[in-house]
Amino acid sequence: MPHTDTNISRDALRSYGMQPTRRQEYVRQENRRKESGRREDRLQKQNTEQESRFRVYGDCGDINPSKVYVDVLAEFTRDGFLRPCRITWEDGRKYMIDRVKGCERRASRKAGGMGLMYTCMIGGQEVNLFYEENQRWFVTRK
Repeated sequence: MPHTDTNISRDALRSYGMQPTRRQEYVRQENRRKESGRREDRLQKQNTEQESRFRVYGDCGDINPSKVYVDVLAEFTRDGFLRPCRITWEDGRKYMIDRVKGCERRASRKAGGMGLMYTCMIGGQEVNLFYEENQRWFVTRK
């Protein structure tokens, strides 16, 4: 005789000598499938929310709009220090570096990237010029 009460577990039914109906088994399996589907949907929604909040620019071909790679004419001093002399902007304009105020190892908070940050004076304005560990120079776009 099948039992119709869904609040009693299968083990309890077996201990009383009763088996759940096939319909109850089917309903339980469907509920498990729905719950796993909801869980997957929740995880997928969380992942898309995280992706929309954070944009990571890496080697996968993404172009960072706030980072401008530039050509730099630089010289090495007798002491072995690297000193930038001139910047060639992306449209071909060339700017002489009037003075290098300082050089320190820093990360660019705006554009991302890690390396040496040269604080330079160009045409009366202070510009942060970065030399990344991959031997590329960039300036953050204003």
